[in-house]
Amino acid sequence: MCPHLSQAGCRTAVLIFCACLLSMPVSAQQRSATAEPDGGARQRPAPMNANVGVSPEMEKILQTWEQKSGSVNRMKGDFTRFEYDKVFATAKCAIGRYWYESPDKGRMDFTPDNKVVATPPKTVVKGDVTFTLQPDDARTWICDGEKILDIDIVKKEYNQIKIPPQFQGKNISDGPLPFLFGMKADKLKDRYVLEMGALNNPAKIIHIVAYPKLPAEQREYRVAEVLLDPVEFLPQAVQLLDPTGNKQTVYMFTKHDKPAIPFLPPGPWHPPLISFTKVHDEEAAPQMERESKQQDGILIR
Repeated sequence: MCPHLSQAGCRTAVLIFCACLLSMPVSAQQRSATAEPDGGARQRPAPMNANVGVSPEMEKILQTWEQKSGSVNRMKGDFTRFEYDKVFATAKCAIGRYWYESPDKGRMDFTPDNKVVATPPKTVVKGDVTFTLQPDDARTWICDGEKILDIDIVKKEYNQIKIPPQFQGKNISDGPLPFLFGMKADKLKDRYVLEMGALNNPAKIIHIVAYPKLPAEQREYRVAEVLLDPVEFLPQAVQLLDPTGNKQTVYMFTKHDKPAIPFLPPGPWHPPLISFTKVHDEEAAPQMERESKQQDGILIR
């Protein structure tokens, strides 16, 4: 995350968290497929018509996904994140934990994966690029329903973004911050051009590809891909490609739990920040609704 969280950067942080919260253990075959859904070398082209409807198969999936995710009250689990940068040929690796509580509380802790440190450096090949593995930075991201915190653990600094009252609670699914979790099927269709991915096999895995329609989201990412468990409709992995096509972020999950009772106060949402310095304090502006009125006729690149 950038040191100064703009509204767009805030939206991307929430986008990633909401897309990844509901997770299932991933097999080695699924991990490999998710990391390179297009074989690694080819960048997925975007559709040119933002007004394309969804297929009957996609409609059924979206309705079931909405129903299943709406029944989840709280979750926690473990994940691994890889950030591939083609320009610098590096792959930053983080391991972490997440917490979620309905309707609008979430936390993700990112810890450097020091297992990738070696001499000579470890590498991984994706497509025609050989990436050097590096441990990512230690960070924590928290949404307590009223504000979002981006915490730099090493520098002992944090940024805060206040969520306007009209977007807090259940209404957050209609505001500028959500992506997949908690969003109604109609909202997904309004905001994204949706299609089934190449890995889709209804008996084993559901592969959804989503292209953003709104300019604010197009500036943040070109395409998002999600692998869903076809029984519980829990995302197993999520991949995001940035607008330049040079950076790819992949989340894969190794564990999840559904606590039956609420998290004990103060819960994961209120970390001790007495020794931390607040760098920025902003309020997220409701731009998405304004930009949604400009959807007709835009070209998705």
